[in-house]
Amino acid sequence: MTCEATVPLFDSAWRVRCSVRHATKAEAAPMVAAHYLRKFPAVTPCRLVMFDGVKAVGTCIFAFPPRETAVRYGGPTWELARLWIDDSVPKNGESWLIGAAVKHVRREHIEVSVLVSYADPSAGHSGGIYMASNWERDGSTDDGRKTPRFDYEVDGKHYSRRAHVPVGSDVVRVPRVSKPRFIYKLKRA
Repeated sequence: MTCEATVPLFDSAWRVRCSVRHATKAEAAPMVAAHYLRKFPAVTPCRLVMFDGVKAVGTCIFAFPPRETAVRYGGPTWELARLWIDDSVPKNGESWLIGAAVKHVRREHIEVSVLVSYADPSAGHSGGIYMASNWERDGSTDDGRKTPRFDYEVDGKHYSRRAHVPVGSDVVRVPRVSKPRFIYKLKRA
């Protein structure tokens, strides 16, 4: 007789227990601290937290992307910039959280026409979670670039802009990894 491990699923019992609501920066801070980037994006118009009963178990934070992103997609665009979920939640709970976040934005922020997000291969992310949540693959960050992009490293700390590097520091240029881009078009009636 063989014993097979059963993988817990984010099933109807989980769906009944869980909810998603707006959160303050302070409420989302512990989850952002647990995220691999460990910091908030610059401007966050929408912070959502997923609750299992009264326990916060996940967050989905939207940020304003660069101006060019709205031009690319022809209207107001938000970036899903932070997604984190506690290890106690079954794996497909991320898809549920993304779905709940999309529904929230569609209902509460009708001015937004497109959501965009990126998978970070340097963190082991492929974007499968977005594909599972019905987002469309839309190229990558380096599509159409003629020159490679770099980050800057000083004593193990990374900077995305040269202007942020402390003056007089010995800088190491590190090639930036191209990230797959995913979009979700919010249909309007």
